[in-house]
Amino acid sequence: MITSYTLLRILPAKDEEVFRKVKSYPEVKEVVLTYGEYDLIIKVESSSLEELDRFIFNKLRTTGGVEATTTLIEARPSKIVKGS
Repeated sequence: MITSYTLLRILPAKDEEVFRKVKSYPEVKEVVLTYGEYDLIIKVESSSLEELDRFIFNKLRTTGGVEATTTLIEARPSKIVKGS
């Protein structure tokens, strides 16, 4: 399983529309609206790099309102558990 995080820049006034569309994609496991250089961060799970590539180029980048994307592929997962 390939886990990645894609940062999206959204055209002005399109953030809610893109948010709703992106969260409907089955590859997307989490969506967060943010302030700053990027407007959305999405967590994506794919079975292979080829599947991730298809998702980014054929689905995500063709979504209306998406201006730019940057994708980070998880190298080493780590779960932090805080004591109770």
